Amino acid sequence: MDRVRVAVVGLGKWGRHHVRIYHHLPQAQLVGVVSPNAEEVAEFSARYQVPGYLDHRQLVGRADAVSVVAPTVHHYAIARDLLEAGVHVLVEKPLTARVEEGRELVRIARRTGRVLLVGHVERFKPSVEELLRRAREPLFVQARRVRPYQPGRAMDVGVVMDLMIHDIDIVLSLSGSHVRRVTGIGARLHGEDEDLAVAHLVLEDGCVASLMASRVSPVKAAEIEVTTAEGSVYLNYLRELMVVRSGEAWEELPVRHEEPLRAELKHFLACVRGEEVPRVPGEAGLEALEVAQRILDEMTVVTPKVRV
Repeated sequence: MDRVRVAVVGLGKWGRHHVRIYHHLPQAQLVGVVSPNAEEVAEFSARYQVPGYLDHRQLVGRADAVSVVAPTVHHYAIARDLLEAGVHVLVEKPLTARVEEGRELVRIARRTGRVLLVGHVERFKPSVEELLRRAREPLFVQARRVRPYQPGRAMDVGVVMDLMIHDIDIVLSLSGSHVRRVTGIGARLHGEDEDLAVAHLVLEDGCVASLMASRVSPVKAAEIEVTTAEGSVYLNYLRELMVVRSGEAWEELPVRHEEPLRAELKHFLACVRGEEVPRVPGEAGLEALEVAQRILDEMTVVTPKVRV
């Protein structure tokens, strides 16, 4: 395969970056953009000189691979149709809105032999790659991922599926174990879903993780600290700052910068071409989704009287 014929379904805040990157990647031939919004389709079709469609099924026979960047509630139907038609699919996280839908997508991908990659883009940050190398077999993990309230941002899922799922995926990747027990508390302030959540996980290997996520914080921050038998590793995702401690000694490590979405899309194309194995296959996205759903099922959610 020379260039992969690729398309993007969903042209919102994140989908437009998929379009931009594919347009410039030499491995990709951008062959279509899809949205139910006709004006949006016309705009992107003209800007990138590619066909535009109102229905994802129009891509069948035209695209080898597709990024699904639509609202979460539509992930299952779009990915299902494309996988069944023999198209390779990258689905933005969370994999689906419901666990059973995610399980079905994994089954379809296995049956059809198509690539199903889940867009946990944090895994493609060089700093996270370094964290996964240096902090294996964790004993304790603390993670905080917060941002201010953004009225225009997609709010089709709560903060556990929106933000915390990134750290769930990283904890599972660090440990290589499965979650045994979860507890959590959340608060809803702007709708039916939780906007702030704290969760505690106990894994089968004994690792304990404390995760905090908020989309109503006065600041934007994302950080994780992993304690191992040898010491600890601290990572500030936003500053790409890593501090490694061993005994009394500690060092601050420089981390190379690379646009993680570009790295992820290059990896997706390499998987389609058979050159690499999916780093975040459907099975990994499904496990993160299952843990996130367990947290929601066990979570006590409150609605404060004072709204922010």
